[in-house]
Order: sequence, then C-alpha cells, then structure tokens
Amino acid sequence: MTINKWLSVFAKDVDKRLIKKHVTSEGNFLWHIFTYGNVPCLEGDEARKAFDALDYTEAIKFTDGYSNRIKNKGIIGRLSAEEVDNAPEGDVYIVARDMSWTYVRTHEEGLCGPYFCIIK
Repeated sequence: MTINKWLSVFAKDVDKRLIKKHVTSEGNFLWHIFTYGNVPCLEGDEARKAFDALDYTEAIKFTDGYSNRIKNKGIIGRLSAEEVDNAPEGDVYIVARDMSWTYVRTHEEGLCGPYFCIIK
C-alpha cells in the first residue's frame, strides 16, 4: 500500500490540482482530502461509531501522512476507535486491506477528525 494507492481510492474524484495544492505539497496532510477535497465521510463521534462497528480482523496502519510521507506502515489486528485515538503518533491512518474503508485520526484533535470514509 502506497500513498498514491490510498489517494487513488479515497480521493479518486478530487481535482488533481487541489490534491497537489492542499494534500501532497510541503506542509500539508493526506487527511486534507476530507477537509479541502469534499470527500464524503463521517467525522467525530459518528466516525468513531462507524469504525467500531466494522467487522474486520486485519487492516493496514500507517502514520504521519505529512507532505506525502508515511511512517510505520504495517499490518495490524482489529483496533477500537479509542485505541487509535489514544495512539502516541500524530496522524494515524487505518485502512482496510481491500481499501474499502479508512479511519483517520488527525493530530488536530478536537478541531479536525477523526474521519471515516467507506467506498461503496
């Protein structure tokens, strides 16, 4: 899983110029697709409830997402929204192995996110 793969799924309908300006350029974050790109998603407690209701055993986790860089990518077992929200990293991305959904906890707790996006 790469950033380009994640963006090709979750930001597929977002204007490429907007992605370049507000998502992948220096000083921006991948989760800006939800704030600038108008990608349909749940936010806040609705996102947490939807994420906790998922039935999955494994997912992909990566952190950071700052200026088109990721860290700590790997396969994880099931987590609760509370566990993700309490993770020590800044931005945390949890993604279904089949890329059908993503849950994003941002470093701007209380202002932006968390976000939950499901691809239908």
